[in-house]
Amino acid sequence: MAQAAAAAQRPAALPQDLRIGHLHLGLGAFHRAHQALYTEAVIAGGDHRWGICAVALRNPALVQALQAQDGLYSVTERHGEQRRSRIVGAIARTLHAPSQPQAVLDALRDPAITVVTLTVTEKGYGQQPATGTLDETDPDIAHDLRQPRTPRSTLGVLAEGLRLRRPDAPLSLLSCDNMAGNGRTLRRLLLQYAEAVDPALARHIDALAACPDSMVDRIVPAATEATRAEAAAAIGLDDAAALVCEPYTQWVIEDDFRAPRPAWERAGALLVPDVRPYQTLKLRMLNGSHSAIAYLGQLAGLPTVADVMADARLGPWVRALMHEELRTSLQAPAGFDAAAYGDALLHRFENPALQHRTAQIASDGTQKVPVRWLGALRDHLAAGRPAPRLEAALAAWLHYLVCPHDARGAALQRTDPGAAPLQAALRAAATPEAQVAAALAHGAVFGPDDWPAGLRQRLAAALQRLAAGGLGALLTPQAPGAPGSPPAG
Repeated sequence: MAQAAAAAQRPAALPQDLRIGHLHLGLGAFHRAHQALYTEAVIAGGDHRWGICAVALRNPALVQALQAQDGLYSVTERHGEQRRSRIVGAIARTLHAPSQPQAVLDALRDPAITVVTLTVTEKGYGQQPATGTLDETDPDIAHDLRQPRTPRSTLGVLAEGLRLRRPDAPLSLLSCDNMAGNGRTLRRLLLQYAEAVDPALARHIDALAACPDSMVDRIVPAATEATRAEAAAAIGLDDAAALVCEPYTQWVIEDDFRAPRPAWERAGALLVPDVRPYQTLKLRMLNGSHSAIAYLGQLAGLPTVADVMADARLGPWVRALMHEELRTSLQAPAGFDAAAYGDALLHRFENPALQHRTAQIASDGTQKVPVRWLGALRDHLAAGRPAPRLEAALAAWLHYLVCPHDARGAALQRTDPGAAPLQAALRAAATPEAQVAAALAHGAVFGPDDWPAGLRQRLAAALQRLAAGGLGALLTPQAPGAPGSPPAG
């Protein structure tokens, strides 16, 4: 680190000088560019109790890279040509859960660790998206229910670690994934899992653990060779774990902890009594528009979010979706300027420096679509308001699931382990009407409640236009209320 460029900010303390009090499950780019930086700021203020033990749940490559660098890595914040780089020292230990399961459980039982954060993605909670209940058919959950002492799933690891923890050592489990009521969801599923293993375990966890909600926001693209090269130029060192992200960051946390925690509010986090209004705002406006950008971009052959926003047809469409449908589907928190927030999001999406891949955002749609779009769509339908762009985005996603290639002829590469049954149903349907019927009957995504006949007709018409004329036909102005209607004015 002594050879780092003078312009790079150095950590106030090195990893080996920290005590470990913060455990993180789901070591990846987002954690290192978000929660780790908030904890780093607390450490920089002189509180060295909060070194992070970061656990990778799948791939060991990042663990190996960080261990080779003594836990140090760089984050470069960039918008356009403006950039700022720092070297981060908050990660004091790294573990790989599949190859070091006992070490992970030992960390969870350690009373010195009083807070656990999680970024395991929506699919990491073993939840049926439509019902919110534990998915006992999930392969990892099914394994853990049979063999709870050797867990593979996030819930299984947490439950076994908490089983080993002393009753007088409370712990806070802080979900940082993009789910409405993420802390409440984690608590509900963890207790359902524990009850299935042993009712006494469920009672122990209920008494021991708090599960506050939180809302996180920062665009952190997956690292590439190009971003690593950019970081090396910025800090003057090779960094196999380097990240490039946007300058914007936000963390809203429910103030409901049972044990000591880092003073993240000193680093800019907002501690509030109720996170849910902020979560809904972000899920619908940021994540909802991001998913629409992703599926339209994938179908159009546009590889990045900035490419979609720069497109003369798609960019204005996304702006209208944001302000005329996603923003109007919700009630913003008191004193919060949702229109300004939407404009700020659109400005962030236009940042060409991020190279945020539409393929990355398009992954795991069967988990994301229910929480990002369907609540907003149901709210509009219940109020008798048209939502043509949301319906068009939904049609685009269904088409994307079975379309072999994008508009430029490149094969579409989809990543969604939960999509196979829905894809099979869509492929087996002979007509757009049958496709819509099959999709809306897929309760794992669309839930058990019926959808209006008018929506079914409009989605079928949208799928027909997509199949016949591609995105241009979908987004061409239709009669009022039809999918793809142009913005007013």
